[in-house]
Amino acid sequence: MSNKKNKEIEISDSESDDELDNAESDRDSDLDSDGNYIGDKELQADFEGRNPEDCDFHGIKQLLRQLFLKSNVDLGALAEIIISQNYVGSVVKQCLDDGQEDDDEDDDGSDGVFGITTVINITKRKDENCIQQIRTLLTTLAEENANDKTKALVNKILSDDSQHVGLIINERILNIPAAISVPLFASLQSEVEKAVKKNMPYAFRYLIWICKTYNTGDESSEILFANQEEKPLLDEALASFDVDVTEQADLSQWDYEGGALTPCRKILIFDGSKFNNLVRLLKEEVENV
Repeated sequence: MSNKKNKEIEISDSESDDELDNAESDRDSDLDSDGNYIGDKELQADFEGRNPEDCDFHGIKQLLRQLFLKSNVDLGALAEIIISQNYVGSVVKQCLDDGQEDDDEDDDGSDGVFGITTVINITKRKDENCIQQIRTLLTTLAEENANDKTKALVNKILSDDSQHVGLIINERILNIPAAISVPLFASLQSEVEKAVKKNMPYAFRYLIWICKTYNTGDESSEILFANQEEKPLLDEALASFDVDVTEQADLSQWDYEGGALTPCRKILIFDGSKFNNLVRLLKEEVENV
């Protein structure tokens, strides 16, 4: 399948392309326990959304590890599902100069995945092992962290196979700006609409969105979203609950304005018919930053 068009976005900072290449080789040493970049180098590069391909397997799996941490989920199998449904969803890759791809024929590009945006039908695929694990994880996390009303909703939507549930995955390396989410979600929106017209199982009654958030320890402070564009979505959720993932993260806290950040996950549940509105809200959030 050909790569998607019209989703290129420029990340403008001070580093040259040569410096970017050098930074890539050192990237692992500049990652925190979530796999996010915490180095102090500024990068300049062009990125684009593309269809997931087999060569993206390891990059996708690493990004999924950022989201799920040490949860009991077969991330390799989940990455394979994402690649298998490459007509829906995108990976973020660095744009190559003309001729560069031909010069690097031996490079499969597996280390060059900077983001993944997609949706997976966890009802239709409920018999696949990694999806069973995700469904069990969601049920367990709700039981341990949600109020009674939200627990009942989670149990309801995961036990009724007539109501399809989509899991939104929106993950990227931390230093990739939120602006890139706009073309990625616009593309996902179009792809889902096309799939529904072809009677494919992407007409969702509910959507579940796992957001990476950070807690400052101050109850009066606002929630800090790792992906800034997700912030306005909270008010649209049918239900939500928070999960402290400190014990799963090797480094549980970041310095923040003299304080510290504790990593969390916020689970949001939406009416599936609100997806287009969610895309509009995240676009507005990016434009207003």
